[in-house]
Amino acid sequence: MKNILFSFFLVAILFQCPGMAALAHDTGLSKIRNAFVEASVATYAPDEEVTEKFLEYSDYGRANDVLLLQLYMYVHLPDTEVRRLLDAFDWEHGCWTDIDYAAKDRGRWPATLHVTRMYALAKLYRYPGNEWEGSEELHKLLHSAMGWWFSNMPVCPNWWHNDIGVPKKMTSVLLMLMDELSPEEIAGGLKVLERSKFGMTGQNKVWLAGNNLMKGLLVDDPALVAEARRQIGEEIYVTDNEGIQEDWSFHQHGPQIQFGNYGLAYVDGISFWLRVLKGSEYAFSEEQVDIVSRLMKDGICWSVYRGVMDPSFCGRQNFINGGTGKAYALAVAAQNMAAATDGEESRLYSRISLENLRPDLYANTLVGSRYYWRSDCGIYRQPDWYASIRMHSERTVGFEFTNKENTLANFSADGALIIMQDGREFDNIFAYWDWRKIPGVTAYNDGRPIKCDDSVAGKRNWSSHVGGAADGDVMVATMELDRDGLHALKSVFFFPGCVVNLGVDISVSRDDITGVTTAIDQTHLVGDVKKGKSWVHHASRGYVSLDGAEIHISDSVQTGDWGAVDPALKGKKDSGQVFKCWFEHPVDGLSDGKSGSYAYAVVPCSTARQTAGFAKKYFRGGRRSPVAVLRNDADCQAVRYGDVICAVLHVPGNYELVGQRFDVDCPSVIVRYADGGTSRHIID
Repeated sequence: MKNILFSFFLVAILFQCPGMAALAHDTGLSKIRNAFVEASVATYAPDEEVTEKFLEYSDYGRANDVLLLQLYMYVHLPDTEVRRLLDAFDWEHGCWTDIDYAAKDRGRWPATLHVTRMYALAKLYRYPGNEWEGSEELHKLLHSAMGWWFSNMPVCPNWWHNDIGVPKKMTSVLLMLMDELSPEEIAGGLKVLERSKFGMTGQNKVWLAGNNLMKGLLVDDPALVAEARRQIGEEIYVTDNEGIQEDWSFHQHGPQIQFGNYGLAYVDGISFWLRVLKGSEYAFSEEQVDIVSRLMKDGICWSVYRGVMDPSFCGRQNFINGGTGKAYALAVAAQNMAAATDGEESRLYSRISLENLRPDLYANTLVGSRYYWRSDCGIYRQPDWYASIRMHSERTVGFEFTNKENTLANFSADGALIIMQDGREFDNIFAYWDWRKIPGVTAYNDGRPIKCDDSVAGKRNWSSHVGGAADGDVMVATMELDRDGLHALKSVFFFPGCVVNLGVDISVSRDDITGVTTAIDQTHLVGDVKKGKSWVHHASRGYVSLDGAEIHISDSVQTGDWGAVDPALKGKKDSGQVFKCWFEHPVDGLSDGKSGSYAYAVVPCSTARQTAGFAKKYFRGGRRSPVAVLRNDADCQAVRYGDVICAVLHVPGNYELVGQRFDVDCPSVIVRYADGGTSRHIID
């Protein structure tokens, strides 16, 4: 009888403690668990200097943006930070004294910092050879902190933390500590995981499936691991709904480009699982690996330049250190892709990671152009400068205000032309950016605060006449802007030596609009601003008015509140000296059948003398001029650059430009070369 009772007791213990069950009956998951722990405890920083930046960009694990928050967990904490966490820990109760556990913030939820710190400390506790490996002090802290969470189970008003974020981190900690967990701790972890049910779409589905895959590893359930892996795989496909688009952009929350938010989170999570499952019976297919790789190397990686993600692709999250932090998050995904692939592909991702982490040591290698027609935007890259164009149409969503973030973004997809050279042009400027003067954008002023209407109609551009083309070192993009009583036709032409921006048919149909401007640029002020008759120069970049219109400039101090960008920081004032330049379009000339226009060139990586020379050659005309504006009217906007002719033909018809015929039966973008080679792309 005693032997029978002992047998029942042993079976119960094995089922309650899967680490022990695995020893008794190896289901083949031990290799995957080992791969999971190995990837989890690794550091993604090449040196101490970069490690400190991981911590800084994550705001020491407090960041609102989950991708930035996770940076805290991707490195080995320095001793000073470990000691700080030990000193702030309430050893009697199992929590930290500097965390406001009662706060109910939806984005920057303070309580989640508890499990974030657990994860970061568990890495050190489990990483072989470091001084904290197996530390009794960390052992006591981790199990005490685990017990506090399971006893209190804090809940956030934002479902994401409860269903995805906390289970993701807590289960990772459990797997790192698996060989020393008690049955009560396993039960607590499973209780946390109850909210992570399969379902949803896109990146949310991947997160939920990933949590269940970890659960399968925790409870030694091959069937659950297989189902979770299957559901992750279901999101690795090209679609015309939410997810990976055929032009290698990424959509979430409708047809809205999400390179820096959900898309980056997607490759962050997927690349980890590609790495962990590589070589196992659960490994993803070559086709699936290739799809993720194409999204990265032909999509998201293009939006990061010199260690900074373009603010136009950070989505609603232009938070403090957002651009640099997202570049670091991409570097982490690239390192996982390097581990998940082989040969030249692996070396490419290792290089991309280093370029993002140490742009001071590794030069930009992505050169060329990409137009993402599914998302109404384009990216143009040269060895020493970067540019992008961000538009939207009736087909796409331009921006969002989710969680009361990004509340000043009303004009942010109305032809935003971002140009970067050193990558630091927009560092933490967004609290005091003039959001009516986003570079490239034609915007109105009606005397009221910037509109923040989250309805579909309130954000929509009421035109489908938006398109573009990328052809090697030439890119053209065009949009008809039709929003809130403001109309304009805007076309941008990208060449190796300059960017030409043309606008025409600018008009207003609302009496309360008191001003209309077209912004040329707005960055941190760096050094002196020089101005000539038709040009302006600032920070190694020239701006030339091609129709003689006055370029207005400002170099004053601007002030703002981070709360308009990140609601968790409401009341946090910031200021800085800002350079901006723009054109004024007098409202009395934009109504009753009258319209306005503009034409300018941006000359990157130039001196004031070179900018003046560019302007001089342009106004003299002839073949010596680097560019020529051939037409800028409501039918046709066209530019010659050297021997290349680029034309946006808004209206079907027969056109003649510098002796060459352009006949189109529908609105089109045409690029024609000296040898007669022609590339045509239909607008709409």
